[in-house]
Amino acid sequence: MEPNWNRLDEQVKFYLPVVVVVALIAVLVTGLVTAPVRRVKGYSPVQPISYSHQLHAGQMRLDCRHCHLGAEVSRHASVPSVASCMNCHNAAVTDRPGVVRLRDAAARGERLLWKRVHKLPDFVYFAHMVHVRAGIGCENCHGNVRQMAVMTQAASLSMGACLDCHRNAHERVPGSQATLIGPENCSACHR
Repeated sequence: MEPNWNRLDEQVKFYLPVVVVVALIAVLVTGLVTAPVRRVKGYSPVQPISYSHQLHAGQMRLDCRHCHLGAEVSRHASVPSVASCMNCHNAAVTDRPGVVRLRDAAARGERLLWKRVHKLPDFVYFAHMVHVRAGIGCENCHGNVRQMAVMTQAASLSMGACLDCHRNAHERVPGSQATLIGPENCSACHR
């Protein structure tokens, strides 16, 4: 008995588009429900210049706000500019390869394109100043940066992580007062 090629052809014409549509929907749904790589704990992109927070914040004991300006007065803590780095590296440790690249960028008036390690979704409103003024240390969200030779995202920065801290601040933030516990209403962050 020979196969009925006409029937097989009709089945392919019907089922192939169905399979393709189902596969596309599966890919879209997977993309929507999984966090982008930059929001995942452990994310550590290669930066334009090797920079050790372990050295600067740990051994040298520079406060985060020395380089990341604006955290006390703004929503954002800035990424240091080349000029900011050169305030120290005009004289300090000028012969290392990363500092040479930094100095060359400064001489050409170029910016360094640092890759952002910590990024919240665009629909989330987060203000560094509110948290800094409440006495919440950078390490509560960013991890123990003083021990990081390479900057790595230490927490998922998910809604659950934020709510866990807001609901249990007395456990998560040493020395916090009940009055400092942040709001849990949706509109506080989703604007």
